[in-house]
Amino acid sequence: MKNVFITAALAAAALVSCGPKYAEPTSTPGSEIAYSMSFIRHVAANVDMNENIVISPYSAGVALSMLAEGAEGQTKEEFNKALNDCLFKAEDLGGNDTVIVNSVNSLWVDDNFSIRNRYLFLLDKDYDALATTLNFGDPSTVQAINNWCSEHTNGKIKDIIDRLGAGDVMVLANALYFNAPWLNPFDSNLTAKADFNGSKGQTKVDMMTRKGYMNYAEFQGCQLVELPYEGGRYSMYVLLPAEGMDINEAVGYLSEDLYNEAMKALEPKEVLLRMPKAKVETSLLLNETLQSMGIKSAFTSAADFKGISEMGPLVLDQVKQKCYVEISEKGTEAAAVTVAQIRLTSARPSSYVKMTVDRPYIFFIVDTQNSNVMFAGRVMNL
Repeated sequence: MKNVFITAALAAAALVSCGPKYAEPTSTPGSEIAYSMSFIRHVAANVDMNENIVISPYSAGVALSMLAEGAEGQTKEEFNKALNDCLFKAEDLGGNDTVIVNSVNSLWVDDNFSIRNRYLFLLDKDYDALATTLNFGDPSTVQAINNWCSEHTNGKIKDIIDRLGAGDVMVLANALYFNAPWLNPFDSNLTAKADFNGSKGQTKVDMMTRKGYMNYAEFQGCQLVELPYEGGRYSMYVLLPAEGMDINEAVGYLSEDLYNEAMKALEPKEVLLRMPKAKVETSLLLNETLQSMGIKSAFTSAADFKGISEMGPLVLDQVKQKCYVEISEKGTEAAAVTVAQIRLTSARPSSYVKMTVDRPYIFFIVDTQNSNVMFAGRVMNL
């Protein structure tokens, strides 16, 4: 697989600066890149443009894939389209003693509900998701699911579920945890207070500084830099749009094709990078986002989840995601949980370039080996 799409943001922002409007981006079926950018675009369109966002296309992809495996008919077609014909099954994410990357799945079932054996077998075999049967009418079940989420995110995501409705019979969950040091850390002695010009006003932040050779690109006033983590498999890409450019409009232009253009622009440069320490948390109900991506029947009485159970009909109640990212001099810690609740129905550079991230920016944490966007964020205010 190719390196993931991050640099598309650079070309996307550049196109926005030129002004023309483009149709909904086309994509290559089966491209994780195309799915991830579509997910980012649609989430951003459903969140207040002045709010920070951190999301996990990968975690959402895993949860949606498990749902898709049990869908049939039109409902399955809608899942396949939204996922761009991708299935995010259990895989080795390449963690080790210094780079921790864990993705864990689970299935929670009400003790009065029966699931098809073939669906249980498939989730176990392809997703490493074992079923736990509990009484959904007992409040302790909510706590058990939340405890599982906390355990598998190092305590960063503690309360993804706040209730189980009277008709809820099943919960699918993915927990994703990432903790990795930079290949080249920032020197904490160089961190100093500086201004960050957010969409809601100027604030003082802890600004980190590092100078050295990095993969870097410039296009129409936009700047993009790659910050690899130890081991080389994972990287963070930071995109700083040109001053005066609408960052939210830029996000709307992310596409698979733009990635291919922008990738060519990256090359090693000596860079003086200044960027803020940041901690961003987001809790999102993804129902509207998924409906805008084409998953419509699953939320209605037309839902077809016969592949999950003969007991029914079933309908998708809600899909929630909580994410956490902390960026510091040493590296990055990030966590995400996605749950789906199912119920019965019911300029030429000089000797070095400068990049100061002192205004809203976009970041991505990427598995460059398997083309998976683990986390993505839009930082508007700090």
